[in-house]
Amino acid sequence: MTTRTSRCSLWKPSLQRGTELLKYQTQRWIPLQTGSLFFTELEKRRRVEDAYKSAVHELKKKSHYGGPDYEEGPNSLINEDEFFDAVEAALDRQDKIEEQCQSEKTRNTSSSSVSLDAYSAIGTHRFANKLHSHSSSLSSTELVSALDDIHRFSTQVEEMVQNHMTYSLQDVGGDANWQLVIEEGEMKVYRREVEENGIVLDPLKATHSVKGVTGHEVCHYFWDTDVRMDWETTIENFNVVEKLSENAIIVYQTHKRVWPASQRDVLYLSAIRKIMATNENDPDTWLVCNFSVDHNNAPPTNRCVRAKINVAMICQTLVSPPEGDKEISRDNILCKITYVANVNPGGWAPASVLRAVAKREYPKFLKRFTSYVQEKTAGKPILF
Repeated sequence: MTTRTSRCSLWKPSLQRGTELLKYQTQRWIPLQTGSLFFTELEKRRRVEDAYKSAVHELKKKSHYGGPDYEEGPNSLINEDEFFDAVEAALDRQDKIEEQCQSEKTRNTSSSSVSLDAYSAIGTHRFANKLHSHSSSLSSTELVSALDDIHRFSTQVEEMVQNHMTYSLQDVGGDANWQLVIEEGEMKVYRREVEENGIVLDPLKATHSVKGVTGHEVCHYFWDTDVRMDWETTIENFNVVEKLSENAIIVYQTHKRVWPASQRDVLYLSAIRKIMATNENDPDTWLVCNFSVDHNNAPPTNRCVRAKINVAMICQTLVSPPEGDKEISRDNILCKITYVANVNPGGWAPASVLRAVAKREYPKFLKRFTSYVQEKTAGKPILF
């Protein structure tokens, strides 16, 4: 009995010591492991903070300098991705401002509406220096004849009109050279990629069908500078440089700058014309063509990059005969729109940026403008 007891007493200190050693090692290991994770997370946090500070510093630097090195130009330090992100952010801000302005206009619709008499005048156009009012505006028959529209650019206008009537109305849906870039309901936007000396010159063509309006009404609002700022949100300011005739004017306009791109201006002749159908089964065509010209009163400046344009809004009205002896209403009319734009933006903006902006902005413009025409003509006499 004594021997057995003594053996147990010999083992007891050894077991106790082993247990204590195990506890000691565990206590040392656990804090060491936890500390390792802590320092790893701390290092990650430090790296994130450094990256954030670096990004903020770069943004402040670009914003601070704001010189040619950080803007559009041949020696710009902004890479293509940064340029695109900056332009997209600026356009997003403009969209928000437009939405706010539109909300204000909606609330003040009753006070800013155009009178019925002003709208019903055909071929209406008022200038700041014009002596006559809307009530003395041209009749529809006067607008039809190109022979009465004589000025020093008459030959160029006729060439443009004929080219648009010949080529712009051709269907490009099956043409492999044209890419369908946007399709939203009745609207389709096509683009043909063209570059010359590194400058994007992509011709663009859009087709759309709008219910409840006529081709005359669409072209009237597109041409009339009195209402230009009601629907055109990209313009900073504009003025009529010269009135060539009752339906042809020269316009100078500057567009809102979208940093880091340079500001653009454009000087163009704008003419409105009605083309009579040669076949009784075909609809008449209303057309507005805008193309760049030169004028001594609006020379290029260092403040803006002068863009060159050749744009046409071509509209045809289709009528669905009403039942019985009912009069034609806006429910019976449909306007087929063909919008073509050939723009040379000039400057040094990256090709990918220009194409992305065109893809985004042209459909938005067409939807905004046609909606504006529908709102302005609702409840008013139809202007054929």
